[in-house]
Amino acid sequence: MRPAKHPHLESPTDAQLLEVLADRSEAMRDLYLQLHHLVLGTLPDVNASVDLVDGMTGYGVRQYGYGGWGMAALSAHAKWVRLVFMRATELDDPTGVLEGSGKSLRHVKVRSAEELAERAAAIRSLLVQASRLG
Repeated sequence: MRPAKHPHLESPTDAQLLEVLADRSEAMRDLYLQLHHLVLGTLPDVNASVDLVDGMTGYGVRQYGYGGWGMAALSAHAKWVRLVFMRATELDDPTGVLEGSGKSLRHVKVRSAEELAERAAAIRSLLVQASRLG
């Protein structure tokens, strides 16, 4: 069997996430952790798995009826952190925080701790809804 090109670590600690994200800015690493904790606080039993190559954390893989990538994934970029919902077109988004035009994927971009605070309730709602799909 060939080694995985993108090995994963299940249930990563904050220290492990920071190590994987070492090439991102301190501000984006901090924001990533804040959003990660929002996910874990909203869905305490969610499966979380971080890709050790690109730092993307997937949530809900083989859980809540999800396989493959799971229900959501978190990634850090140069100027924002993005939470992608795999079946976002099936979610109710009355505040309009979801962006994108894919067939089923949509994402929430968060650029600052203040923006995360403003969007936290909407993100929690989307997470709960996504956990109930399937």
